[in-house]
Amino acid sequence: MPINKRFQGTVGIKNIGKLVSGDFHKGILPADSVLIKDGIIADIGTGLDFHAADHVIDVNGMVVCPGFIDPHVHNTVDDYGPMTQTVNWMECYLWYGITTILSEGEQGPGYPRFFDDPLGAKATAIFAKRVFNNFRPGGFMKFHGGAVVLQKGMVEQDFKEMADAGVWLVAEIGGGGAYLPEDVLPMIEWAKKYGFKVSTHIGPSSIPGSSPVFADIALAHNPHKYAHINGGSVAAPWADIKRILDERDPQSYVEFVYVGNQKMADRITRYMAEKGQLDKIVFGSDTPTGQGANPNCIQRMAMRMAAFDDVPPEQAIAMGTGNTADLFGLNTGKIEVGREADILAIDVGQDAVGQDALEAMTMDDTFGVAMVMVDGQVVSLKGRDGRPTRRYIAIDGETTMIDNINEYLFGPYHPGYLR
Repeated sequence: MPINKRFQGTVGIKNIGKLVSGDFHKGILPADSVLIKDGIIADIGTGLDFHAADHVIDVNGMVVCPGFIDPHVHNTVDDYGPMTQTVNWMECYLWYGITTILSEGEQGPGYPRFFDDPLGAKATAIFAKRVFNNFRPGGFMKFHGGAVVLQKGMVEQDFKEMADAGVWLVAEIGGGGAYLPEDVLPMIEWAKKYGFKVSTHIGPSSIPGSSPVFADIALAHNPHKYAHINGGSVAAPWADIKRILDERDPQSYVEFVYVGNQKMADRITRYMAEKGQLDKIVFGSDTPTGQGANPNCIQRMAMRMAAFDDVPPEQAIAMGTGNTADLFGLNTGKIEVGREADILAIDVGQDAVGQDALEAMTMDDTFGVAMVMVDGQVVSLKGRDGRPTRRYIAIDGETTMIDNINEYLFGPYHPGYLR
């Protein structure tokens, strides 16, 4: 499916057990049906009439929620992770229910970001943005590439040229390239002037070329997102983190990453709960790096939040969906009329304790994904080696249960289940 071309037709989703909105403040919607027209959510209600729909999907009482969003990956311009030599990691993330990804700066062997090359960094951002305008990993994933790494020597005209070319992300400042306030504050001002979203690396340096960024520098950057505030992967001292939480722009967001310090994430969560700011938490993976790739990374962060920090599971899901959509201005991440129909059906594992996926989350049991939908098109029924679910969807009355071990673990994979 070419990028930005949605499934043409009308799709009804019925028999929803719980409909998780993805909106932190709305939680679970009082509805059991969703109507989709040409890839866009057209109606939400109870017992909607689907007699004229092209396709009807029966989710058999499962939990339905938005597709997850990963706002922190270290990608090349194809579906390959050179640090771990991981092939098709983006596609695997899609099958597990991560339907949108945002880059934190393209990197690979010889990439200009590692050589203090302002012209090369600008060219890479523009090139990557153009690549992902035309490339959907797995055929369907929405990938926002082309995050520029700030380099000494960049001038305002560079940011205007990048914006004119469609670039709108600044890669985590301090993750590579320039980071000291005296070098980057003019660039941050130019970036914001031209509509870029700005991210800052928080904590000690992580790899050669990255830099230590603690409270003084981070607050001076005044980013939209404080990346991996729980450590990427080593956390900053609590005193610095607390300063950031207390003094940052209240409209900014803090990001927890899967490969970070989970004990620090718990402490930050408790503190932000006291301040009434849990709606400013988002989840990222910070993968695929030397610490590996995990297609279940954002979902596992949501599960941990529900299980160990007593965040209602529907709000934990919002931290990996709607909160991120709000941060970046995306038209996905929520079950809402007018939004792109990127939707999951999730369920408790076979023979597991609990009645549904939300109850499983409170026990830190991994839920399974029985349907991944992008733009109203069913694109996957399971992740490779994902948890088999207790229930399965039916498409136009035909069950989609997969019980053959070879098919379940190894394929075949046929994208596009609605024709």
